[in-house]
Amino acid sequence: MGIARFRFDNEKRRRPESHLRQAMLTPSYVLEPIRQLLGEIELDPCSEPDNPTRAITFYCPPEDGAILPWNANRIFVNPPYGEARVRWVRRSIQSKHEGKQVILLVPSHTDTRIFQEALLNCTSVLFVRARLRFGVLRENRRQEAASHGSALLGFNVDLTPLIRLGIVLKQ
Repeated sequence: MGIARFRFDNEKRRRPESHLRQAMLTPSYVLEPIRQLLGEIELDPCSEPDNPTRAITFYCPPEDGAILPWNANRIFVNPPYGEARVRWVRRSIQSKHEGKQVILLVPSHTDTRIFQEALLNCTSVLFVRARLRFGVLRENRRQEAASHGSALLGFNVDLTPLIRLGIVLKQ
């Protein structure tokens, strides 16, 4: 019997949070409608030093925004992907129970336990149409795109106004 050949590279899902390829900035065509929906982003707990979301308060590495205080009511979270997203999803769920509005951008890996846990706890979910394009040009001059589909999960937020970005389902 031969060695099985796998179509999917799960190594990317297992990268450490500090891996350079784990953090991708939210494209403006997704971020701007989110900002309009929330009015303003009060907290971005996993940002970059130049604060691309223009959040009032933001944390960026080496700070660990998943454990620092989320003293805000309107929060946008685009966490590192891979295994790291588990703790960010759980922190978003916790913040929902504290009455905060959270929009979380994650891979739409609907077969994973953490995605299903997020679905059970969110108010609404938006499955983003097509793969996110990050605006970063590759050597061939094409935009770099996500290797997977993405979803926005709204905790105490109705994502229906963002319908032009994809398909919205509400609990």
